[in-house]
Amino acid sequence: MTLFIHSLLTGDYADLRIKLAIIAIMWLFVAVAIVIDLISGYRKAKERNEARTSYGLRRTVTKIVMYYAMMLFAFMFDCIGMFFYPQPYVTFIAAGFLIFIEAKSILEKANDKDKKKLNKSLQDLSAILDNRDDLIKGIAETLKNQLTDKKETEDETNR
Repeated sequence: MTLFIHSLLTGDYADLRIKLAIIAIMWLFVAVAIVIDLISGYRKAKERNEARTSYGLRRTVTKIVMYYAMMLFAFMFDCIGMFFYPQPYVTFIAAGFLIFIEAKSILEKANDKDKKKLNKSLQDLSAILDNRDDLIKGIAETLKNQLTDKKETEDETNR
């Protein structure tokens, strides 16, 4: 709180407003980054015809809580650090880090989801190929059962 106490005690409200504005702008930038990531994720899911459920939105709410907890801790460090430095540097660094994470998330989504989907398809295909003998036996057995059932039905009909 010394971030503000010195300005309040000396009556330097212009300095106080500047420091509060810097912090508010950094918090706002983090919020904008989260919203951009949410919109990007929603659009990508829509393009892929994936379900857009409340689970993703809950993850976003959890992310917001975690990010702003980090921002609050950064602000507290700045309040303590004001004995040693004049501006909210830790808040600035935390906001930059969180915005970087969101930017990386937005850029990775397009490529990584495609890769994950392709890898899953390849794994499914590999599993099918690995078990092809069992698959062929199962199909043959199913066809045999269907033919037997059909023959029994025809025999009952002819009686």
